[in-house]
Amino acid sequence: MDVIWPTIPDFLVGTRNTLFYCLASFPIALVLGMFLALMDGSRIVWLHGPARIFIEVVRGTPILAQIFIIYYGLGALLGLINPSWALLINVWTAGIGTLALNYAAYEAEVYRAGFLSVEQGQAEAALSLGLSPSQNFFHIQLPQAIPLMIPPFVNDFIYLLKDSAIVSVIAGSDLTSVLNSYVRTHASNPLPFFLLAIVLYLVMSLPVSYVAKRLERRLRAAL
Repeated sequence: MDVIWPTIPDFLVGTRNTLFYCLASFPIALVLGMFLALMDGSRIVWLHGPARIFIEVVRGTPILAQIFIIYYGLGALLGLINPSWALLINVWTAGIGTLALNYAAYEAEVYRAGFLSVEQGQAEAALSLGLSPSQNFFHIQLPQAIPLMIPPFVNDFIYLLKDSAIVSVIAGSDLTSVLNSYVRTHASNPLPFFLLAIVLYLVMSLPVSYVAKRLERRLRAAL
Protein backbone atom coordinates (compact mmCIF):
# COMPACT_ATOMS: atom_id res chain seq x y z
CA MET A 1 0.00 0.00 0.00
CA ASP A 2 2.91 2.34 0.62
CA VAL A 3 3.76 2.04 -3.06
CA ILE A 4 0.18 2.62 -4.24
CA TRP A 5 -0.90 5.66 -2.19
CA PRO A 6 1.42 8.21 -3.87
CA THR A 7 0.28 7.07 -7.31
CA ILE A 8 -3.48 7.35 -6.71
CA PRO A 9 -3.75 11.03 -7.85
CA ASP A 10 -2.13 10.15 -11.19
CA PHE A 11 -4.39 7.12 -11.62
CA LEU A 12 -7.45 9.27 -10.87
CA VAL A 13 -6.37 11.78 -13.51
CA GLY A 14 -6.00 8.91 -15.97
CA THR A 15 -9.46 7.65 -15.01
CA ARG A 16 -10.93 11.12 -15.53
CA ASN A 17 -9.34 11.36 -18.97
CA THR A 18 -10.60 7.90 -19.90
CA LEU A 19 -14.13 8.92 -18.94
CA PHE A 20 -13.78 12.14 -20.93
CA TYR A 21 -12.72 10.28 -24.07
CA CYS A 22 -15.64 7.88 -23.69
CA LEU A 23 -18.32 10.40 -22.74
CA ALA A 24 -17.27 12.67 -25.60
CA SER A 25 -16.95 10.03 -28.31
CA PHE A 26 -19.83 7.64 -27.55
CA PRO A 27 -22.71 10.13 -28.06
CA ILE A 28 -21.12 11.13 -31.37
CA ALA A 29 -20.88 7.46 -32.30
CA LEU A 30 -24.57 6.93 -31.45
CA VAL A 31 -25.69 9.85 -33.63
CA LEU A 32 -23.42 8.93 -36.54
CA GLY A 33 -24.42 5.28 -36.16
CA MET A 34 -28.11 6.13 -36.52
CA PHE A 35 -27.45 8.16 -39.68
CA LEU A 36 -25.33 5.32 -41.08
CA ALA A 37 -28.04 2.78 -40.30
CA LEU A 38 -30.71 4.91 -42.00
CA MET A 39 -28.44 5.45 -45.02
CA ASP A 40 -27.61 1.74 -45.16
CA GLY A 41 -31.30 0.86 -45.12
CA SER A 42 -32.13 3.34 -47.86
CA ARG A 43 -33.02 2.18 -51.36
CA ILE A 44 -31.07 5.12 -52.79
CA VAL A 45 -27.75 3.76 -54.04
CA TRP A 46 -25.70 6.89 -53.31
CA LEU A 47 -26.87 6.72 -49.68
CA HIS A 48 -26.70 2.98 -49.18
CA GLY A 49 -23.37 2.43 -50.96
CA PRO A 50 -21.13 4.90 -49.05
CA ALA A 51 -22.67 3.90 -45.71
CA ARG A 52 -22.09 0.20 -46.35
CA ILE A 53 -18.53 0.81 -47.52
CA PHE A 54 -17.74 2.95 -44.45
CA ILE A 55 -19.16 0.34 -42.07
CA GLU A 56 -17.29 -2.54 -43.66
CA VAL A 57 -13.97 -0.67 -43.97
CA VAL A 58 -14.03 0.61 -40.38
CA ARG A 59 -15.06 -2.76 -38.94
CA GLY A 60 -12.52 -4.58 -41.07
CA THR A 61 -9.45 -2.49 -40.23
CA PRO A 62 -7.56 -2.14 -36.91
CA ILE A 63 -8.40 0.85 -34.75
CA LEU A 64 -4.64 1.34 -34.32
CA ALA A 65 -4.28 2.03 -38.05
CA GLN A 66 -7.28 4.35 -37.94
CA ILE A 67 -5.88 6.54 -35.17
CA PHE A 68 -2.53 6.79 -36.97
CA ILE A 69 -4.27 7.81 -40.20
CA ILE A 70 -6.30 10.50 -38.41
CA TYR A 71 -3.51 11.80 -36.17
CA TYR A 72 -0.61 11.74 -38.61
CA GLY A 73 -2.24 11.48 -42.04
CA LEU A 74 -5.15 13.88 -41.64
CA GLY A 75 -3.00 16.26 -39.59
CA ALA A 76 -0.37 16.36 -42.34
CA LEU A 77 -3.02 16.81 -45.05
CA LEU A 78 -4.63 19.73 -43.23
CA GLY A 79 -1.17 21.23 -42.69
CA LEU A 80 -0.54 21.17 -46.44
CA ILE A 81 -3.81 22.97 -47.12
CA ASN A 82 -3.36 25.52 -44.36
CA PRO A 83 -0.63 25.29 -41.66
CA SER A 84 -2.97 26.63 -38.99
CA TRP A 85 -5.47 23.84 -39.70
CA ALA A 86 -2.94 21.25 -38.57
CA LEU A 87 -3.52 22.49 -35.02
CA LEU A 88 -7.06 21.11 -35.22
CA ILE A 89 -5.67 17.58 -35.02
CA ASN A 90 -4.24 17.03 -31.56
CA VAL A 91 -4.25 14.16 -29.10
CA TRP A 92 -7.76 14.93 -27.87
CA THR A 93 -9.47 15.51 -31.22
CA ALA A 94 -7.70 12.56 -32.87
CA GLY A 95 -8.56 10.26 -29.96
CA ILE A 96 -12.20 11.30 -29.72
CA GLY A 97 -12.62 11.36 -33.49
CA THR A 98 -11.12 7.90 -33.97
CA LEU A 99 -13.18 6.34 -31.20
CA ALA A 100 -16.37 8.02 -32.43
CA LEU A 101 -15.91 6.98 -36.07
CA ASN A 102 -14.85 3.45 -35.15
CA TYR A 103 -17.80 2.84 -32.84
CA ALA A 104 -20.25 4.56 -35.19
CA ALA A 105 -19.79 1.64 -37.57
CA TYR A 106 -20.62 -0.85 -34.82
CA GLU A 107 -23.57 1.16 -33.51
CA ALA A 108 -24.97 1.33 -37.05
CA GLU A 109 -25.23 -2.46 -37.01
CA VAL A 110 -26.93 -2.34 -33.59
CA TYR A 111 -29.47 0.15 -34.93
CA ARG A 112 -30.04 -1.96 -38.05
CA ALA A 113 -30.70 -5.09 -36.00
CA GLY A 114 -32.99 -3.13 -33.67
CA PHE A 115 -35.05 -1.70 -36.51
CA LEU A 116 -35.36 -5.10 -38.19
CA SER A 117 -36.65 -6.58 -34.94
CA VAL A 118 -39.77 -4.40 -35.11
CA GLU A 119 -42.53 -6.19 -36.98
CA GLN A 120 -42.85 -4.75 -40.47
CA GLY A 121 -46.63 -4.98 -40.29
CA GLN A 122 -46.71 -2.24 -37.65
CA ALA A 123 -44.93 0.19 -39.94
CA GLU A 124 -47.29 -0.68 -42.78
CA ALA A 125 -50.29 -0.17 -40.51
CA ALA A 126 -48.96 3.20 -39.34
CA LEU A 127 -48.45 4.37 -42.90
CA SER A 128 -51.92 3.19 -43.89
CA LEU A 129 -53.37 5.28 -41.04
CA GLY A 130 -51.80 8.40 -42.52
CA LEU A 131 -48.60 8.71 -40.50
CA SER A 132 -45.65 10.13 -42.38
CA PRO A 133 -42.43 8.06 -42.66
CA SER A 134 -40.77 10.28 -40.04
CA GLN A 135 -43.72 9.90 -37.65
CA ASN A 136 -43.67 6.16 -38.20
CA PHE A 137 -39.96 6.05 -37.41
CA PHE A 138 -39.99 8.22 -34.27
CA HIS A 139 -43.32 7.05 -32.83
CA ILE A 140 -43.52 3.39 -33.89
CA GLN A 141 -40.18 1.86 -34.82
CA LEU A 142 -37.67 3.69 -32.63
CA PRO A 143 -39.55 3.40 -29.28
CA GLN A 144 -39.93 -0.37 -29.74
CA ALA A 145 -36.36 -0.88 -30.90
CA ILE A 146 -34.66 1.10 -28.11
CA PRO A 147 -35.14 -1.52 -25.33
CA LEU A 148 -33.63 -4.15 -27.60
CA MET A 149 -30.66 -1.92 -28.43
CA ILE A 150 -29.74 -0.92 -24.88
CA PRO A 151 -27.83 -4.12 -23.97
CA PRO A 152 -25.51 -3.98 -27.02
CA PHE A 153 -25.07 -0.23 -26.53
CA VAL A 154 -23.97 -0.83 -22.94
CA ASN A 155 -21.62 -3.59 -24.02
CA ASP A 156 -20.09 -1.30 -26.63
CA PHE A 157 -19.64 1.50 -24.09
CA ILE A 158 -17.80 -0.88 -21.77
CA TYR A 159 -15.64 -1.99 -24.70
CA LEU A 160 -15.03 1.69 -25.44
CA LEU A 161 -13.72 2.22 -21.91
CA LYS A 162 -11.04 -0.34 -22.68
CA ASP A 163 -10.44 0.66 -26.30
CA SER A 164 -9.79 4.25 -25.21
CA ALA A 165 -6.34 2.95 -24.23
CA ILE A 166 -5.49 3.32 -27.93
CA VAL A 167 -4.86 7.04 -27.34
CA SER A 168 -1.67 6.11 -25.50
CA VAL A 169 0.03 5.36 -28.84
CA ILE A 170 -0.23 9.06 -29.78
CA ALA A 171 0.91 10.21 -26.31
CA GLY A 172 -2.61 10.56 -24.94
CA SER A 173 -3.03 10.35 -21.20
CA ASP A 174 -5.59 7.81 -20.01
CA LEU A 175 -5.78 5.16 -17.31
CA THR A 176 -3.82 2.58 -19.30
CA SER A 177 -1.04 5.03 -20.16
CA VAL A 178 -0.67 5.91 -16.48
CA LEU A 179 -0.57 2.21 -15.66
CA ASN A 180 2.12 1.59 -18.28
CA SER A 181 4.29 4.42 -16.96
CA TYR A 182 4.23 3.05 -13.40
CA VAL A 183 4.76 -0.54 -14.55
CA ARG A 184 7.91 0.57 -16.37
CA THR A 185 9.27 2.39 -13.31
CA HIS A 186 8.31 -0.42 -10.91
CA ALA A 187 9.12 -3.42 -13.07
CA SER A 188 10.12 -5.49 -10.05
CA ASN A 189 6.64 -5.21 -8.46
CA PRO A 190 3.98 -4.20 -11.02
CA LEU A 191 1.09 -6.26 -9.59
CA PRO A 192 -0.32 -3.54 -7.25
CA PHE A 193 -0.63 -1.14 -10.19
CA PHE A 194 -2.42 -3.70 -12.33
CA LEU A 195 -4.85 -4.39 -9.49
CA LEU A 196 -5.50 -0.67 -8.99
CA ALA A 197 -6.19 -0.21 -12.71
CA ILE A 198 -8.57 -3.19 -12.71
CA VAL A 199 -10.49 -1.76 -9.75
CA LEU A 200 -10.79 1.64 -11.44
CA TYR A 201 -12.03 0.10 -14.70
CA LEU A 202 -14.63 -1.86 -12.72
CA VAL A 203 -15.69 1.29 -10.88
CA MET A 204 -16.35 2.90 -14.26
CA SER A 205 -18.08 -0.03 -15.96
CA LEU A 206 -20.23 -1.70 -13.30
CA PRO A 207 -22.48 1.34 -12.55
CA VAL A 208 -23.11 1.76 -16.28
CA SER A 209 -24.22 -1.86 -16.55
CA TYR A 210 -26.46 -1.57 -13.47
CA VAL A 211 -28.20 1.63 -14.61
CA ALA A 212 -28.69 0.25 -18.12
CA LYS A 213 -30.39 -2.90 -16.82
CA ARG A 214 -32.83 -0.86 -14.72
CA LEU A 215 -33.53 1.44 -17.67
CA GLU A 216 -34.11 -1.51 -19.97
CA ARG A 217 -36.63 -3.06 -17.56
CA ARG A 218 -38.52 0.23 -17.27
CA LEU A 219 -38.66 0.72 -21.03
CA ARG A 220 -39.84 -2.83 -21.62
CA ALA A 221 -42.54 -2.41 -18.96
CA ALA A 222 -43.71 0.83 -20.59
CA LEU A 223 -44.24 -0.79 -24.00
